[in-house]
Amino acid sequence: MKSTQKQKGALSSLSYILCHMSLKVLKRGAVVFCCLIIVGCDRYSQKPVCSSIIDDSDLSTFSYGSEGTVLDWKTDTIWYRCPGGSYFSQDTCSGDRLKLSWVDAMDYATELSEISGVEWRLATLPEIRSIISPTCVGPAVNPNVFPTLKSANTWTSSESKRQSDTFRCAINIYNGAFSCRQLKRIAMPFLLVHESSALSEGSSLRRSFFGGEGEALVPLDTQDIGGGQTSGFKAH
Repeated sequence: MKSTQKQKGALSSLSYILCHMSLKVLKRGAVVFCCLIIVGCDRYSQKPVCSSIIDDSDLSTFSYGSEGTVLDWKTDTIWYRCPGGSYFSQDTCSGDRLKLSWVDAMDYATELSEISGVEWRLATLPEIRSIISPTCVGPAVNPNVFPTLKSANTWTSSESKRQSDTFRCAINIYNGAFSCRQLKRIAMPFLLVHESSALSEGSSLRRSFFGGEGEALVPLDTQDIGGGQTSGFKAH
């Protein structure tokens, strides 16, 4: 009888201890959960639109070049200021941007390089991330540098070694979110860059590549590179 009472008492004490420990864990967990919410909120906090807070004269780390280009002194990269397919004229981008599959976008850059004599290519994921502003969105780039860039999923030349050859990396210009699980067959816009050391100083570049007022990038006929789908996909 006494043994049974002792066992009941021990079990009662153990239950109390376990209950007490559970409460402490729950309290600790609640504190951690609250901290996670507070930290996580900053990621999804409302940010201003870049065009509303960036001064008209602010070029950040960029310098204007000729023929619709800008040099980013931070990365020593020359960017074309308009998405592939459109061209720079009279301080803005004209014409429709192209939406191509990843393969067709890469072919576009290759053919453009052959026409211009300058090695243009699709921007890499790190390169596009380097122009994304951490303080504003919609699109998260300097509008003085990229005047007509839209908030859209955009191809990069990058790939992930952890993904199959079916996928490539794309980035959303709205806020810089990116994914390396985008099917290559999906049609998206793209940006063109080249290293500053590749810039030709000869006039042949201007004769073969640029026309009109000296600022227009000659658009390529997409039929020459196999066309491709023209519909993009919605941002996540």
